[in-house]
Amino acid sequence: MDDKKIVSEDLINQKWDKTISDLIVKTGVGFGIGVVASVLVFKRRMWPVTLFTGAGIGAAYAEAQRTFSNIKESSE
Repeated sequence: MDDKKIVSEDLINQKWDKTISDLIVKTGVGFGIGVVASVLVFKRRMWPVTLFTGAGIGAAYAEAQRTFSNIKESSE
């Protein structure tokens, strides 16, 4: 069996890739929900688009903090 060790640079690159893709997806979903809410409910106002896009960015930021955090919780 060939056990491959993950180099620390590869680990950081994987975390950054996940973080950036998460940012793009969550921002896009927030933008989409904001556009739909704006058109259907709020008479084409801009604030729902801004609100939901910001919520998507905030959710991605929170996930990035958890991804880069090295805090290990004990199961005791």
